[in-house]
Amino acid sequence: MQIKVTIRDKKGTNFVKSEIRRVTIMKDLDLERIAKECEKIIGDTIQNKAKDSKGLLASYLYAHKVNNNSWAVGDIPELDREVKHWNHIDKGSEAIGADWNHYLPKGRWVNGRWVIDSSGYNAKPKTPISAMNYISDTVAQMEMIIPQILKG
Repeated sequence: MQIKVTIRDKKGTNFVKSEIRRVTIMKDLDLERIAKECEKIIGDTIQNKAKDSKGLLASYLYAHKVNNNSWAVGDIPELDREVKHWNHIDKGSEAIGADWNHYLPKGRWVNGRWVIDSSGYNAKPKTPISAMNYISDTVAQMEMIIPQILKG
């Protein structure tokens, strides 16, 4: 013997299906709000920690929809292509195993940054790039903020 139970709302429509639709819509909105808040926090973290930041790295850490049902902040292949030094800055030269003890290509310092210039000079860094930990700091902040967003 098999018994089938269907819960209907006052209008006579299938309650379970309408509730699943409602929860799915809420999930999508919550994910979008979390991603946009994460974008804001990582942008603020970069601006607050970086000396003379031009905002290039922060501009590539934007919230966007992926796979139709999820959200992401940043795109690693895009970061690797457009902001090649992002990993050095976030994790530090030594943490990613970079060979920081080498001569830079010919260039010059402009506003605290090394700019390649054939009429410039060679330079050798004295210390590795220190880790700024933008991503881990943002994740730590998001762990406290996500429950507030979900209550919202």
